[in-house]
Amino acid sequence: MTVFERKYLLIIINLGFIRNSLHILRLRFSFKNLRFLLIRITINGGNYMPDRLFPILKKVAFSLAALAISLTSASFAATAPVTTVLTPPVTKHLGSPLRLAFDAKGAFFVTDPRMGGISKFDSLGQFIQLIKTPEAPQGIAINDQGNLIVSQGNSVAILDQNGSEIGHLGSGVGQFKKANGIAIDAAGYIYVSDTLDNNVKVFTANGMFVKTLGSKGTGPGQFSMPTGITYEKASNQIAVADTQNGRIQFFNASGNYDYIKTIGTFGFAPLQFRSPGGIAFDYSTTGSLNRMYVADTYLNSIQVIDATGTGAYLATIGNNGLASGQLTEPVDVVFDPATQRLAVVSSSGKVSFFGIDGGATPTEITQTLSVSPLPNVVRTSSISVNGTIKSSAAITVKTNTSATASTITYTSSGTWTCIIKGLVLGPNQISITATDFNGVVSKHSVSITYTP
Repeated sequence: MTVFERKYLLIIINLGFIRNSLHILRLRFSFKNLRFLLIRITINGGNYMPDRLFPILKKVAFSLAALAISLTSASFAATAPVTTVLTPPVTKHLGSPLRLAFDAKGAFFVTDPRMGGISKFDSLGQFIQLIKTPEAPQGIAINDQGNLIVSQGNSVAILDQNGSEIGHLGSGVGQFKKANGIAIDAAGYIYVSDTLDNNVKVFTANGMFVKTLGSKGTGPGQFSMPTGITYEKASNQIAVADTQNGRIQFFNASGNYDYIKTIGTFGFAPLQFRSPGGIAFDYSTTGSLNRMYVADTYLNSIQVIDATGTGAYLATIGNNGLASGQLTEPVDVVFDPATQRLAVVSSSGKVSFFGIDGGATPTEITQTLSVSPLPNVVRTSSISVNGTIKSSAAITVKTNTSATASTITYTSSGTWTCIIKGLVLGPNQISITATDFNGVVSKHSVSITYTP
């Protein structure tokens, strides 16, 4: 051993390219990016290393390096999901479905131009109602109040769950050339992809216009027919399906909404797309980003990707066909964290479900009806009755007198209100009944005495 070798132990450890400057999720060997750690041994004031220690320390160093890399990869690298085909798919009450959104209670809403509105289903996939829209609906999102944000051609309306318009984005009709996908960030800001205007328009939660992102082109931050759009909460970014460019682009959801990165190119191979149209994300139990799912309409499949850095292919879900687990023209994909299910909308007329890492269809819905406290005695002939319901259900209100109950209105997905008019003198019995599509019935009654 030379004097130099006695002074230094050269340990070559490659830590590779960190794929994301904010989240260290994957380490990989590369001989093009070696980093050297020089360990200098000093014994009794001399700079040397005994021959007998050199092989021992060398083995220890490489073992520790291998262990560190192994533990890092196991802790942070995303893995392919364990996927289960959940049957049967939802096909009834669908014509040409386009986009889907879950509410906080697991009910889902599907925009469907052929049906003339939005089809609402409970978490079991049973049809609840058709919410009519004045124009053909396209994209949909649900805000914190349970209201529906729905794109309809050249406008985007804010609707309650009965379909009544309570607001709109921007100037209303004419604000867009073709409003498509809709996303809402953690601050309530609303993002709408405008397919024919080749950009994304940003609005406050109240519908005031903020900014336009992108323009027509093939460069970073530019678009060619953008469609799907989704908020990625772990990094506070907006992911946009740049459909005709065959890629997914990411932007900051704050500040100047800067362009961040691109995943994918145009093509048929892994990490390539022909017609990406929908994007979904799932997360670990700690809230960190786990996987990205991209629906490719032309390839009739869902590509599963580790979205760290420039992306890494993990798996493909589905293929072309009509059988269970196969897809035909998938246009949207949404992940429901409550049930660990991936919902895939096929414009051919169905919504398919896949269990992710043990996800399954709910077996039952617990029906719980509550009614807000009411006074025993009132001085006027009308009274407002309201309450909550834990799942989607049909609510009826009746009286044992000539007093009449108004139509039930829903102020959110689980809050209802009814006005009783024409109370008669003396006691009035009011009965409230909630019935879900499994036949589960909840009842509540209250007696009110009217004394002018």
